[in-house]
Amino acid sequence: MIIRRLVAADATVYWTTRNHALKEYPDAFTTSQEEGLATPPEKLARRFGGAGSDDFVLGAFADDGKLLGYAGFERDARAKQRHKGKIVGMYVAPAAQGTGLGRRLLVTLIDDVRQIPGLEQLWLTVTHSNESARQLYLRTGFKSFGIETRALKMGGDYFDKEFMALSLSSLPPPTPRG
Repeated sequence: MIIRRLVAADATVYWTTRNHALKEYPDAFTTSQEEGLATPPEKLARRFGGAGSDDFVLGAFADDGKLLGYAGFERDARAKQRHKGKIVGMYVAPAAQGTGLGRRLLVTLIDDVRQIPGLEQLWLTVTHSNESARQLYLRTGFKSFGIETRALKMGGDYFDKEFMALSLSSLPPPTPRG
């Protein structure tokens, strides 16, 4: 398995995998499946960053080239909030769940963002009822700092979102990669 940053050529496979995620776990994402299907792959590729952008999406690929998971990073462009960035749209396919892939993606993302000058804090939201994701974030050092009740509404059901943050200055040096 290889974890690497996605590039424009990965837009279609990312679009397909993302839409599977939106269908499988509708309460885990703010975007609905209908919105996901209506968003062209080329528009999603803007998340991959580019010249002058700190934004990126990591993809975890199986040996056969299948995208098994991804995690995105976005840094706020506003001057007063450039010290923060957020994790967006993390997903691990059911076939790869329980293998440690989620942790590998998350640790790789954290190591990468620690290299960005001036970045001090990483934050995310997680559906409060998604206990496995919450525990992954807590084990990786994230701390809860609030709950948005009724953050998502699907039909007549509501889902709370938990806000979590990680201070990058409190982490040990990046993990060496070989």
